[in-house]
Amino acid sequence: MEDGGFADVCTITGERLSEAGNICAATEVTKMILLESAELTAEVLPEVGGKIGQIRWKAGGHDILVPPQRPYRTIPAEASWLDYDTSGMDDCFPNIAAGTYPLPPHASLTLPDLGAWTHGSWEVLDSGPRAIRMRRRGDRLPWRAWKEIRFAGEDTLQFLYRVENDGPSPLRYMWSAHPLLRVEGNYRLAVPGERLTYCTFPPDGKTHLWPLRGGIDLSCEWIPRGTTLKIFLSGLEDGWCALLLPEYKVRFRFSLDATPVVGVWFNNDSFPAGHAPFRCIAVEPCTSPSDLLDDCESAAYPVLAPGGSATWKLEMQVGARDQRD
Repeated sequence: MEDGGFADVCTITGERLSEAGNICAATEVTKMILLESAELTAEVLPEVGGKIGQIRWKAGGHDILVPPQRPYRTIPAEASWLDYDTSGMDDCFPNIAAGTYPLPPHASLTLPDLGAWTHGSWEVLDSGPRAIRMRRRGDRLPWRAWKEIRFAGEDTLQFLYRVENDGPSPLRYMWSAHPLLRVEGNYRLAVPGERLTYCTFPPDGKTHLWPLRGGIDLSCEWIPRGTTLKIFLSGLEDGWCALLLPEYKVRFRFSLDATPVVGVWFNNDSFPAGHAPFRCIAVEPCTSPSDLLDDCESAAYPVLAPGGSATWKLEMQVGARDQRD
């Protein structure tokens, strides 16, 4: 595949790279690229792991994501994500929790927390007022990746991904969206299915019936203050889920073939420990029901054959609630 090729799943129109200046005078020089539609704005930070710093819903005047807790800085490959800003919306690849790669010839290679994509910078290939396309290459595992963020509608951001295996051996991976959604009060988490189950991470060895957890209805009731909980929902009947808040909703759409699981991280003023903990719910469509590459049966993980590739996409719609909600 040519370096500019992602056209089979992504097409960008518009002007070349635009810059919004420095994020903060006290930080390293970091470019923010502002995408804008009639209803939303999205701040993309290519030098901070290609993350989205913030999404704003214009009509309601709401910031959708947890705002920055620390100055934005590029995270070095060997550094810990936890020592840098942990806000906004990241992509986790090829792992989520810090651990080791399980397969030869890279067995025992240490993988950083939240994966390689959140560390280092993404190269901007093209950008306009409504879309940005980026690429990068693995420095320890032999992958190449392309990511495009664009408006698929005035109220909908679309994320398109492509990865290729440049190595001679199969490459196991996982991917997860990681949007830290601000939830200051009541909420309802809507997922399609009558008898969904979930497992926890770290695993407790049990399969639980959604939405109950120790007498708490996780679909609408907060876990105790000062705690966190990570779960993986399985058995969805359709490729969507939605977080409903008092004034607006955030709805995700995805293919169950590529992303059959939804991770949910509940954080009730517990994280980050010792540094201004906040409240959020991370709704995380993902490929596998774990944060580690060696925690499940091998069939639970996608694998890239040598020279092989994979593509997938995610849509995120933000807008006012209506009577159907």
